[in-house]
Amino acid sequence: MTDSTIDRRRFDRIATDKPVVVTVDDNEYHGTVLDVSLHGMLLSLEGDWHPVAGMTVGAKLRLDDDQCCIDMRGNVVHVKDGRLGLLCTSMDVESASRLKRMVELNLADPALLERNLTQLIAV
Repeated sequence: MTDSTIDRRRFDRIATDKPVVVTVDDNEYHGTVLDVSLHGMLLSLEGDWHPVAGMTVGAKLRLDDDQCCIDMRGNVVHVKDGRLGLLCTSMDVESASRLKRMVELNLADPALLERNLTQLIAV
């Protein structure tokens, strides 16, 4: 990753290794979330799946409690070396609240959270 890529990022990323289920049409694919932000996820892919940029997919990130998850829809923005970048296009209110709380707890700085929320509104 180049310095210019890091500079362009407007959302802080939270590193994680949580399981994710990606849905495309009626098919499910498994992987791991490498990082998550208010704007999307970076996933590590498992199995025989070959996504392409521009695909619309669903992603369900399982949190510590198996009953609790973050469920989002998004567009694949890049695929490289078994990793998939997902840009969030929609999410239900409960998932958005859980994601906001996850970011809030991991940033540990209210000013950073406020900056992320401001950027999200501007998108």
